[in-house]
Amino acid sequence: MAGPVLGQNYEQMAKQIVNTSAAVKPGELVMITGGQFTMPLMEAIAVEVARAGGQPEMMVNTDKVARAIDIEMPESAIQASKNDNWLLQSDVLITLPQLEDSKAVLAGMTPAREAKFNKVAAEGGLSKKLDATKLRGVFVSYPSKSLAANQQLDYPSYEQMVWAGIGTDYAAVAAQGEQLKQLLATGKKVHITSPAGTDLTFQLAARPVFVDDGVVSAADQQEKLIYNRTARLPGGLVYGTCQETSATGRLAASPTTWNGKPVRGFKGDLKNGQLTNPRADAGSEDVQKWLAAADPSVAQVGYFSIGLNPDMKPQEQKGYNPGTAAGMVYVGMGNNKLLGGANQAAGGTSFPIANATVEVDGRVLVRNGQLVSPVIASAAPIIRKAQK
Repeated sequence: MAGPVLGQNYEQMAKQIVNTSAAVKPGELVMITGGQFTMPLMEAIAVEVARAGGQPEMMVNTDKVARAIDIEMPESAIQASKNDNWLLQSDVLITLPQLEDSKAVLAGMTPAREAKFNKVAAEGGLSKKLDATKLRGVFVSYPSKSLAANQQLDYPSYEQMVWAGIGTDYAAVAAQGEQLKQLLATGKKVHITSPAGTDLTFQLAARPVFVDDGVVSAADQQEKLIYNRTARLPGGLVYGTCQETSATGRLAASPTTWNGKPVRGFKGDLKNGQLTNPRADAGSEDVQKWLAAADPSVAQVGYFSIGLNPDMKPQEQKGYNPGTAAGMVYVGMGNNKLLGGANQAAGGTSFPIANATVEVDGRVLVRNGQLVSPVIASAAPIIRKAQK
């Protein structure tokens, strides 16, 4: 399925999404959401749902409407969504990106306004309600020319990579993901380092570990946690939570964006799980304002991920770091309740760590941004020079 031809063959993509990844059954209510720019694929998905005997319902957003809600709506009117029932009553959710140009939509978003949106969403309690349903979901990426332009990416190459990532060998991804899952599920201590200066450790605390291999299997559909009943395309991710007060050391993030603005040279210290002394060479002011407006729990390390998809390629210096790219590591802060954690903060964020080395109890899972076979890892702990 990989290659530029797939970018035009929406019917072929829809068949994979509906019949393989989501496994839609006759009679199921399938909600399909996305932005106006994703309409060709949304329409193809809805048609395929109907052919499979399901009941398709589409919900389309536009950048103009999203900006009116996010930026122009009176702050006094911000409240928990009243349309969550449609989600709770659905059998399947297939969602595509809502915003074509998130940078333009979010321009002018203040930390205080963002904090209020996060607060009312948390108070709505949707996370707990989703775990109690049988809903399963598939999150589908869709190439955006605006995103490519904002990140200074070559659009044809970026588009082809996304389609290739969607059509990768998921059997191989699943096999590798399960190996890593077993090591993480039975491990105790994670150590992450990077050439940029990351050097942090945290405890796993026997928390759930998730593998996203692009398919919600029959076994996945019986899981209690919603994240075990979801998949993304491009898929390929192993992730989970850590003991919230255990992270210690230093975090040095790769270039990224914050509300559409570049953040470069971000660094922070970690003590008892809490981020302290955050600073950055560029974009520090926005980060500082966000932290000042939020509860301290949003800056508590609570989850992590390792990418598994060999067809997804980061471009670190341009701030493009897809989480599913093989060997890409993310460290997340804030709310981790849906992942089986204990942090119920109103919001959170995550930071990419490119070229990372990840060890679990001395076994190497990732070395310099490259996935390492667990079989090799068990026999090849890193030997470090003594540091002054």
